[in-house]
Amino acid sequence: MTPRPLPRSRLGSLIPALMQSQALVALVPASDDLQWAAAAAWDVARAAVPPDRRVALVDLWLDQPRLHEVVGLPPGDGIVDAFEYGVSLNTAERPIDGVHFIAAGSYTTNTGAMLGHPRWQKLHGGFRSEGALLLLFISAGALGRLAAVPDGIVVLSPDGLDPESAAGREVHALVERGVPLLGVVRERWTPSPLAAPRAPDAAGRSRRRAARPVVVAATLAAGAAGGLGLLAHDLPHSPFAGPGLAPPAPASAVPAPAPAPLPLPAPVARADTLAWTVQLAAYGTAQKALAFADQINAKDSVGAFVTPVPLGRRTVWYRVLAGPYPTRDSATAARDALWHEGVVPQGQGDLLWAPFTLALARGADISADLDRLRRDGVPPVPRRTGEPVLVGAFESADQASLAQARLARAGVRATLIPRMDTIP
Repeated sequence: MTPRPLPRSRLGSLIPALMQSQALVALVPASDDLQWAAAAAWDVARAAVPPDRRVALVDLWLDQPRLHEVVGLPPGDGIVDAFEYGVSLNTAERPIDGVHFIAAGSYTTNTGAMLGHPRWQKLHGGFRSEGALLLLFISAGALGRLAAVPDGIVVLSPDGLDPESAAGREVHALVERGVPLLGVVRERWTPSPLAAPRAPDAAGRSRRRAARPVVVAATLAAGAAGGLGLLAHDLPHSPFAGPGLAPPAPASAVPAPAPAPLPLPAPVARADTLAWTVQLAAYGTAQKALAFADQINAKDSVGAFVTPVPLGRRTVWYRVLAGPYPTRDSATAARDALWHEGVVPQGQGDLLWAPFTLALARGADISADLDRLRRDGVPPVPRRTGEPVLVGAFESADQASLAQARLARAGVRATLIPRMDTIP
């Protein structure tokens, strides 16, 4: 899977032709920077608007809607209100810059039923029959449960798609099911360097100068083979194109030093990540979330717990999560078991990749503070005796800042760590 790069500066020339024959396209963020992804989705929608075609953009990032802020609208009726409360789509949509924008709208506790609604198939068919385009700003996990199969996927990530990331694996799974990956919107043609390269020695400089024309030629050939003719215009000029520069010495003139043997790594205990959870619900108050988590735990020993997540500057949602689980498949199986046993209604529960947690300082005696931490909205996660006390499951480090600040105010020191489980 070698996705086509779609730099934001070139969307106006690339997107119209790319989406000319599509009726339903999913815009899938693959980055922790959701604000950037939302802005990029809006850029894609505006670039897709031709003079004689209707383009609609729907915000299906239901637990953390951001598109209305990018567009510059206050919260209002949206797609949830249309599906669950009978609000007309014509009432929910807002024409802006030629795009018919539909916000997420009211919060829903039944995302599964929302995504699986057969109305999506009718919308897909209606847009196709009218020659219109429907764009959905949606996560890769949610897209896998959408009732309609999109005509294509456009990934949104400033530095390109990492195939080893959770979003990358989910996008790959969708592609294997037959959904075309149209391209990856990113900030520039090539990703930003992660670190400045170390200054080479004289021999290294000679070898690199000798190899560079071959590398540039191979890059241009690969770009032409992939239909990326515009790539050549964005590449910097060759350093050998200027006057008065002698050609480099051949690589064979400089003997390569023998590599030093690498030390063998010390044996370590194998650890499995526990990054997957099931989001069963989310509430605006800690009390309601804790009551629901206690209710779930009374029915089944799934280890339901509450995680506070900031939404904007003043809003906090308290997620009720079950888990953790090592893989997406194991989380899916656990959710299916909850449905089968009647612990939660069929369709309720979203798979959530949340690889971080807060570990409380070892030796901290919080036994007397459990009730206070619960009231403050940062209850510890149920764990086995003798294990570190954890709080919450978070998708990113920034998402954990609110809980960490609340723990600090309570006099409890916490460290952000990956959710791991050591295997003997």
